[in-house]
Formats: sequence, structure tokens, C-alpha cells
Amino acid sequence: MTIRLNNNKKFILNIISAAFEIYGICLLPCIGVSAVMHEDIDYFPLSMVCLISLMGGFIGRRMITSSIHQVRPRICYMTTLFTWLLLIAITVIPFYYGIPGYSVVDAILESTASWTTTGIGVYDTASLPMALQLLRSICNWLGGIGIIMVTLALLSSRKFIGWNLASTEFPGPTFLKNDSPFRTDYRKLVGIYAGFTLLQFILLLLAKMPPFAALLTALSNSSTSGLQHINNGVAIALSTPVKIIITVFAFLGSVNCSLFLLGIRRKFKDVLKNSELMFYFWRVVLTSLLITVFIAVSMPERSLFSELGRVIMQVISFVSTSGYIITDCAKWPPACMLFILLQMFIGSCAMSTGGGIKVARIIIALKTVPFSVYRHIHPNSVRTLTFSKKPMKSDYVIRANLFVALFMITYLLGALLLSFDEMGLYDALNYSQAMITNTGTSIGELDAPGLAERFTPFTKLMMCLLMIAGRLEIYPLLMIFFRNFWKSDASV
Repeated sequence: MTIRLNNNKKFILNIISAAFEIYGICLLPCIGVSAVMHEDIDYFPLSMVCLISLMGGFIGRRMITSSIHQVRPRICYMTTLFTWLLLIAITVIPFYYGIPGYSVVDAILESTASWTTTGIGVYDTASLPMALQLLRSICNWLGGIGIIMVTLALLSSRKFIGWNLASTEFPGPTFLKNDSPFRTDYRKLVGIYAGFTLLQFILLLLAKMPPFAALLTALSNSSTSGLQHINNGVAIALSTPVKIIITVFAFLGSVNCSLFLLGIRRKFKDVLKNSELMFYFWRVVLTSLLITVFIAVSMPERSLFSELGRVIMQVISFVSTSGYIITDCAKWPPACMLFILLQMFIGSCAMSTGGGIKVARIIIALKTVPFSVYRHIHPNSVRTLTFSKKPMKSDYVIRANLFVALFMITYLLGALLLSFDEMGLYDALNYSQAMITNTGTSIGELDAPGLAERFTPFTKLMMCLLMIAGRLEIYPLLMIFFRNFWKSDASV
């Protein structure tokens, strides 16, 4: 039996069904933990969501087949947005029914924060049932890597090229050919992240971290979601080997994933010459050195060498938008907070699990200024703007610079909306930045990252919108307000 739908609707429903099927499979470990730990309150909602996801996905994928070879960008954005919103919606169920006292808005915030890898929750994550802690970490992993990316990698169909769809979830320069079929590159990428997660889990076990904590850490940290399950993200008490492991994998998670594919292809020179990676690396180094100098001047009693190591680990936490606290950065000089705030806005690399504006767009924006001046001086010049020594099309340069402007406008608008609901301007600016960059850590609460229990339902919902906007990079949410986005292809 095949449902009669047009090709666009078939495509959208086929991807959504596949994503739900994958999500249902990923819920099975959570149900197992709930059964073993006798957590009866969350066993039924988890089982119900798992059953709905598996049955809906299995039946939908077999009744709604798609043979599209090319997909319009509008349909790709629709597919990504609807898939994410539906997965967030169904994940509300176990949080609402599995945690006594949670309101629907509380459950929405928990679900949104989990999928968008934003390290914030209504209450301390460590106080949640173990099955729901695992659910959060699994959603972190799927959301960080990209549920669309995972879905494309595991789909059995070979009938369409999914690059345009994947790029709506992971926008930015890729350094790869756009015609690569998903069964080669996308599977490798998912395999690489799975390998990183497994390796991190093993290393954390060797570093004597308890198995369940090591599993949650590996899943969350690989997706640069932070370590909210550890004292609400304050990981100062962890051992030095554990801190080093966490730092290394947070850095790897925030690097452009296409560089890993270049590494597999043994194009190491291309990796080392990549301008985004070099900018990212030196940004970490210089920011760490500047902060260490400020600390040395204001706190001469501290050891410069040991302090540099702690600063580097903390800076990587912020630039990767992981947002966990690994040293007593709340005691840093106020000038250091300006450096940290800037780094959190810039964020990680394009096509990574991290958030923020992304390094690639910042490079393009910085190059646009002298390039524009040069073109004013030499209007007839045929010189083009380059990225990693490759010429860039003018429309991509415009989109990259436009995104920087849209990001800041969304940030300020988010702060304005948050300030409507009894939140001070300083807190509104801080929390808007924490949500839209998916860091989850407010610059004003570095000693103890805040929880959302004290906020009103309106504020929590605004935070959810900012989280989704930051993770999906604004455009999918922005498009729904344009009439042409909803028109059929025939009427456009």
C-alpha cells in the first residue's frame, strides 16, 4: 500500500519517518536503564515514545517511498525544520510524565535544550532519573551530529543525493565536492563521531570515571553539549587526566567535520593549510595567552605555567560552545570576560557540533572589509575573495555576511523579549547569548551555571526559540514567516 502524495510531501515524510525510526532505536537503552534501575515513573512514557517512534517510522518509511533525485532548497529547509520540531515535541512526553512537578513548558525546555545541545535545564540534571539523564545525552549526541545527517547516513535508499538537505542542518564551507553521495561521506562522518565517542568513553574509564558517568560524558561532550550531568556543568573537581580527555574531544567536536574526511583521504597538507582550522587554533592560543597574562598581573601568587594549562582547557570549553566550567574562571579579571564573551559569539567551526556564528563566517566578514575597500579603489579589478585559497562566489559571501548581521539582530531581539518578563537587561543579554550560541552558560554565572526553574513560562519559551534558532542557524525559523516558503512549487 502506497499513500498518494506529491513528490515533495513524500520526500519530507520519508525523511521524518526514517528519523523517528532511528530515534526509536536509540530510546531502547534508556528503557533498559529504566527497567534495571526500577524507575517505574519514566518506564511507561519512554516505552510509549519508543513504540510510537518505531512503529510510525517503520510504517511511514514503507508506505511513503521517495525517488526524488533533486530537491528544492525550500523543501530541504522544511524537512529539517519539521523533523527537528517533531522530535523535540515527542521528547517532551518522557520529561513531562517522568519527572514529578514538571509543567509542559518545563518539559519543552528540557527537550529543546537536549536536542540543541544547550547545557541548561530546569533542575540539576544529576537529580533526574538515570534513564532521563541518558535520554538527554543521547539527544545531545543526535542533535550535535545532526539527526538529518544520521538519517541520511543510515537510509537504505540510493535514489537521491542528500547534500542539499544536509547543508540545511550543517551550513558553511565544506571543502568537499557537493556531489558526494551520502552513503560514502555521510556514513564516514557518522562513523568518525561514533568512533570519537567510543574512544572517549574508553579513555574516561581508564581514567577511573564511573561507567555511567563516562557514557553520559562521552555522548554529551562529543556533541559539545557540556557536562550538565556533572554538578550542573561545574567540572572543577574532576581529575587532571579526565579534564585533558574532555578538552581534547571538545576541541575535536568543534572542528569542521569535513576536515576529518580529508584526513581519511590522506590530504594532510590540505587540512594543515585550511584557513578556518588555523584561525581556530591560533584563536585558542592567543586568547589563552592574553587571559593568562591578565591573571599573572592581577594574581601574581599563581603559577603562570599551571595557570596556562587550566586557561587553555577553559577557553576550549567556551570557544567550542560546550560551556562547562573546568577551572575557577569566575575569579578571572573582568577584562578576561570580554575575551570570553567574544569567543562564545564566534563559536566553533562551520559544519561542526558546536554553535555560534562560526569561524568560517567571521573569516569571510573580516576579509570582506579590505576586499570592499580594494574594489572601491580598483572598481574594474577582476580580483575575487578567496577562502582557503579557493575563490568564493559573491552570493555566498553575501549570505555569510548577512548571517552575521541576522545573528546579532536575533541576539538583541531575544534579549529584548527576555527583558519583557521581569528579567534585568544584563541578565537578558547574557541569557540570550547563552541560548543562541547553544553554550548554555551565562557569562554572569560562571561560578555556578544557572538553572531555568526560576524563570516564567514566557521566558522559558523564548529561550527555546533562541536555542532552536541557534542550532538550526536562524534561516529555517526565519523562512516560516515568508509567504513564498509555504507556496507550492507550481505557484512560486
